[in-house]
Amino acid sequence: MIGLKKPKPARILLLDGPLRPNDLLDQADARPLDDPDDICVASDGALLVSSGTRVLRLHGWGEDFETVADLPLPVSALACRSDGLIAVGQAGGGIRVLTPDGADAPGWHRGETDAQNVRACLFGRDRALLVANACTVVGAHADIRDLYAPTGTGRILRLTETGTCETVASGLRYPHGLVETGVGGIMVAESWAARIGPLAGDAVLRDAPGYPARIAATSDGGYILSLFARRDPLIEFVLGEPKFLARMTAEIDPRYWIAPRLAADRNYRVPTQMGAARLIGEIKPWAPSFSYGLVIRLDGDFAPIASAHSRANGTRHGITSALDWNGDLIALSKGSNALLKVTEMQQWT
Repeated sequence: MIGLKKPKPARILLLDGPLRPNDLLDQADARPLDDPDDICVASDGALLVSSGTRVLRLHGWGEDFETVADLPLPVSALACRSDGLIAVGQAGGGIRVLTPDGADAPGWHRGETDAQNVRACLFGRDRALLVANACTVVGAHADIRDLYAPTGTGRILRLTETGTCETVASGLRYPHGLVETGVGGIMVAESWAARIGPLAGDAVLRDAPGYPARIAATSDGGYILSLFARRDPLIEFVLGEPKFLARMTAEIDPRYWIAPRLAADRNYRVPTQMGAARLIGEIKPWAPSFSYGLVIRLDGDFAPIASAHSRANGTRHGITSALDWNGDLIALSKGSNALLKVTEMQQWT
């Protein structure tokens, strides 16, 4: 129609080649957790896991979880330094740095920063702490409200144990992951930009098939990227339709917006989700769904070389963190509240 501007189609990597769908996440061994979000490997080789307000330690897959700390606010990010210090992001409450036994480490900030949406932490080679504050939106559904915000408000902060705090990057589109490369550079995974790139410069991975979350380095010089949902053409279309977007955000409860999800919602008010039902209610793996489970293995140049999936008919969606632990691929499914042991790394090709 005359006068209407057709939105530019989004570029999205196809699920083909090394990204070809499979059922590895649904076939994985699982351990249930309450409200998990992030995992990291401690200096002693144990796995640290967030569960609600708690930081848990796991020494072996078949062993019991130990509680390192129980904090006042939900844990939203974890990182560990070589001397055992543990950085903890708190949802709505800034940063805590703990000793290995869970006490507050002296000298570090205890939430005095204005970082209220911490999604990733990283101790660099210089022993300083980098913190990804995803956005400045606060309150319920802050993440999807930020998806439809006109500009990125995410920042990367640098904290030291002398108490200093500075902003080293700003204007980011929901920074959700941080990793240090073999040459000492810092890479940031931006969810809403669907990319991985340095603090300043061109992206090394563009047009990801999902929304990137955390990224972890592997011993062979590669990386493991978790993606918490698929990018959907309908969401990209809404981003290019300002009039529809304005009405949706003004008139519809955010729970029912056209937006990515951590888990499938069969509520009839959720758009397109009921389109996943086929043939007497059976959900087909290729059916439309705003939630998905996806982990991608990247080589040293950030090119995809393998992937693990939980498709539309699966349940292990909302992968917010994944890494190599004792030679196994470990992933955290926030959508199904489970810690997954997916496969041995040498077999994951």
